[in-house]
Amino acid sequence: MSQNKKPIEPGTDKLELAKKIAEQSSKVFKTYNSIEFIVMRVVRFFSTWIDRLLFSPNSGKIVSLILAVVLYVAINFNIGEIIFETPITSGVTIDSIPVTVISNDEVYEVSGLPTEVKAYVIGDMSDITLIRTQKVYSVVADLTGLIEGTHEVKLTPKDFSTRVEVALSQSTAVVTIKKKVSQHFNLEYDYINTDKMNQEFVLSEPTFADQEIIIRASQDTLYKIGIVKALIDASGVTADFTQEAPIVAYDQDGNKMDVDIIPSSVQVSVGVTSPNKTVGIEIVPNGDIPNGKAIESITLDQQTITIFGKDSVLQSIDTIQVPIDATTLTADTSLVADIPLPTGVKKTSVSRVNMQITLGDGVSGRVEGVFIQFVNNVNGYRFTLINPEDTVTGIDLFGTQTNIDNVTSDDFYVYFDMSKLEVGEQDVTLLLRSYKPLVKASLVKQTIRINVVK
Repeated sequence: MSQNKKPIEPGTDKLELAKKIAEQSSKVFKTYNSIEFIVMRVVRFFSTWIDRLLFSPNSGKIVSLILAVVLYVAINFNIGEIIFETPITSGVTIDSIPVTVISNDEVYEVSGLPTEVKAYVIGDMSDITLIRTQKVYSVVADLTGLIEGTHEVKLTPKDFSTRVEVALSQSTAVVTIKKKVSQHFNLEYDYINTDKMNQEFVLSEPTFADQEIIIRASQDTLYKIGIVKALIDASGVTADFTQEAPIVAYDQDGNKMDVDIIPSSVQVSVGVTSPNKTVGIEIVPNGDIPNGKAIESITLDQQTITIFGKDSVLQSIDTIQVPIDATTLTADTSLVADIPLPTGVKKTSVSRVNMQITLGDGVSGRVEGVFIQFVNNVNGYRFTLINPEDTVTGIDLFGTQTNIDNVTSDDFYVYFDMSKLEVGEQDVTLLLRSYKPLVKASLVKQTIRINVVK
């Protein structure tokens, strides 16, 4: 059973291992030299090819052209940016974002909140552009669960993209919450858009379905209400009409107030009329005519005119006075003059009048014995004349002989105004009203002295 085994000498296994390592290293060295030789041949091949390509007269021009084209495209079309583009971070300010309030506004009144705030948005430009285009964002103040009193509340941006950062110009607000109470108010009215209706029509006093309304607000706010009005739209009306008019409350300074109005509108009926009156046209020369001349006559293309306005206004008007500048008259002439609207008159049947003016030599004259009257004795005073002769006065005249010959004392009204007089002796200024416009008239006496007693 015994076998003949060759004895292993010490160090024999190490020697064999060393021989194997040496053989393996020799193989690696030879492989490396082979790869190096191949690589160098490839490099020399390409180097030779590039040298021929770049330094050949024909191929060099082609290479230069290709490089120029590549460089032009890279610069002008931002190829580098397209290839290596990264998101661009930017920031914008969004102004005037309304603040939305979440609260029980039927029970409570809230004050102290801003009506709008700014938002500062930071993020990718694409996200910011989308936000500004869609405009679905908002700012919310949630007052849910808060009761009467003063509270600090948070303003929260809503519906912004989660990929952007948002900061508000005001992130908190101190608000005051008060309980609303109800109060009755009488209803007034205003006509609006009256400039959009035919001015020959007049609107009557409106009739309301409800004359009294209810306003709900805090007691402090109710104290500030000055007037409550129904706004009646008169645009384009030509006949009686009925409409729903919105109701608005104003404070003492005429500013519109944000309060609960019950009902918010009222049915109103309005009568529409067209009162008018036909009156005469009177030409009133202003200033002196040059060269001692005076107006002999004025012939108009129409003697009367129809005026439109309220009856109370029309009753006080008998003539329409049309002023002309007499200082420009040097000979017989034709003129066209605008017809002014007296106070309270909304429209006239014509807006201009044509006239033919004839001049003549001017002469002076005087009319005596015009009685002196008084007006506006609102305080019920009595008075006596210091000079008994001041019951009458004379009036100096200038005009053509024909016109002066036709003047009488009844063509003038001389008076003084007692509305601002006080008790005691004093001078009063005389005033003159002439019914002869073609004759220039001036008072001989400018003042008289009287003694006023209670």
